[in-house]
Amino acid sequence: MQCIKESGRAAPMLAALAGDIEQACRGAPADLPAAVERALCRHAALASLVPPAQRAGNPAGYARHLLYADPLGRFSVVALVWLPGQRTPVHAHYTWCAYRVAEGALREDRYRWNPQRGEAELAETVGRTAGQTGCGHAGYEQIHRLGNAGQGPALSIHVYGIDAERVATHVNRLAAAA
Repeated sequence: MQCIKESGRAAPMLAALAGDIEQACRGAPADLPAAVERALCRHAALASLVPPAQRAGNPAGYARHLLYADPLGRFSVVALVWLPGQRTPVHAHYTWCAYRVAEGALREDRYRWNPQRGEAELAETVGRTAGQTGCGHAGYEQIHRLGNAGQGPALSIHVYGIDAERVATHVNRLAAAA
């Protein structure tokens, strides 16, 4: 295991989380996102993995901070810091993913892919508060937009089935929305 942020009490917690995710990666591919989601649920203090210096957020857009990179390139653990009003574009994923809200609240707009129109159509909106999770496989099975609709900052921990060097370029698959 390679812990990126090895400071104080966060290092053993991050190592334990990474170990649970590694175990999930040994299971059946069809079960992988849900297994990683369950691993995230077993760790209540995820917010403490993000040092105070990385909690400020970025007024230009939500901030990503790499917390852990699997040495075999199977997954990356990333903290996202959301200021009020910040959100992603509508997107699917090139890889499986799972996330958990660690602090604050997020809004998840979920979409369905309409192949005839070649665009995503809003299906539902779900509020996600601290402790709640989501997951999905690669492709248009999970098309969504996450954002902070609250008054204060929010923090979420995401696990992507991709090596750390490609997190910024090979995670989100933008989808045209109706």
